[in-house]
Amino acid sequence: MWLLPLSWAATASAQNAEPVTKFGVVLLQPSAVLEERVPSVDAMADYIQAIEAAAREAVLASPLRQVAGGFIVVAVRPGTKSKVWLDFDTLLDADVSRQIVTRTTAVPPFEARQGPVVFALKVGLWGGRESKRVAPSPSEWRAATKQAGRQLDLDSMIRRVWREPDA
Repeated sequence: MWLLPLSWAATASAQNAEPVTKFGVVLLQPSAVLEERVPSVDAMADYIQAIEAAAREAVLASPLRQVAGGFIVVAVRPGTKSKVWLDFDTLLDADVSRQIVTRTTAVPPFEARQGPVVFALKVGLWGGRESKRVAPSPSEWRAATKQAGRQLDLDSMIRRVWREPDA
């Protein structure tokens, strides 16, 4: 009997909440690596804002108002190529996940040099709480680590999970 009011409250709060709340940006590489690989901090900042806007559009495009918190993980390689992974604390609806990945991947990235630049947006969807985790670990990354049988450095991880012929 108490489930109905709780589900109604969750639906009501999701309807009144922002589609995407950015709690912060998690830089997954040391500053020395970022200084070497990011020629323009302004271009990277603009890209992060565009990723956030694309995620918002994706979430708004779905009729489902799923409350969730987690990470949108982004890698940018030289040659203005990008790849996006999701790592949310609860399983996202497949269509919502697909929309977020498709729309954020379509954003033209900044130019990276001398290797990939990897970061994550820590976000909440429809009032979702901030993840308590400090850094993301997308399922594809965990599978690659398990397959390798050892912890991989970030550059090696990105090469393994990028899944492009030239990666």
